[in-house]
Amino acid sequence: MKTDCMRNFGIRWILIVFAVPFLMGFCIRPQGIKGHVLIENDATMPLKGKPKQIGRPISTIVYVYETTNISQLIDQQGNFASGIRAKLIKQVRSDESGKYKLSLSPGKYTIVLGYKEGIYIPFFSGNTGVAFVEVSKHQYQEIDLTITASSIF
Repeated sequence: MKTDCMRNFGIRWILIVFAVPFLMGFCIRPQGIKGHVLIENDATMPLKGKPKQIGRPISTIVYVYETTNISQLIDQQGNFASGIRAKLIKQVRSDESGKYKLSLSPGKYTIVLGYKEGIYIPFFSGNTGVAFVEVSKHQYQEIDLTITASSIF
């Protein structure tokens, strides 16, 4: 009788210590965005048969805002602006190898980069959207971002 009670206690203890945290890890998986930030200086039009120029890693701030339209940019000139009139959700600094990672709730966001005295918009979403990214539940979206400092075409 006593050994049955001890065996049940042992089984419950094993479940609590090992199985429950293991199972919770499958239920509570984080999500967000991650990738690399690169900078291209003096980018030129790629030549036929030559590989596309790959930028070098840069350490900079990656800003995540609520979804933003072009009308919310301050002093925009091409891909550059001095700021954004929108709610800042999160920010992180990319490391020396350009890597960044941000945990975010599922949803749609705008992502921009700190550059010189303002921000750099890595891409536009349609005619009016500013760099939309979508975070899905339980996964990290891989997004590599490139700053093209000056271009010759």
